[in-house]
Amino acid sequence: MKHCTSPLLYLAVIACTLLFIRRPEAMAQSVKGKIYTVAERQPEYPGGKAALSLFLAENIKVPNALVRKNYDTGPVAAKFIIDDLGYVHDIRVTTKPLDKKTLKRMQGFITAVIAAIEKMPRWRPGEVGGNPVAVFYTLPIEVNMQ
Repeated sequence: MKHCTSPLLYLAVIACTLLFIRRPEAMAQSVKGKIYTVAERQPEYPGGKAALSLFLAENIKVPNALVRKNYDTGPVAAKFIIDDLGYVHDIRVTTKPLDKKTLKRMQGFITAVIAAIEKMPRWRPGEVGGNPVAVFYTLPIEVNMQ
């Protein structure tokens, strides 16, 4: 006896499967609760902007492939969340659109930026209404090949 499966059954199975698949961009972030983009008092790196610049200069190494080619990285920014305790989470690095060859050269640099940010000490968290809050922070990174 042959079994005949209805196209509607296939469609139902596919629809149910799609409901349970998680796309990376749809996944929840590790910080629970509200995340501010602007706080009454923005988060601050210990020692201020000068200390942050020094930390980044000491901890981000530009790969030789970029230095040799004197490649202009263009605008680079690290985006991350500073939680209500001052810890850094969910680091992402953005660059200008890159072709595959250039992206391969930049991969080491992007990895170095993420590693440096992961090593950062606790920040003074942002505040709203006198209470510490999580803040989405964008850190522009200037690359000087000189």
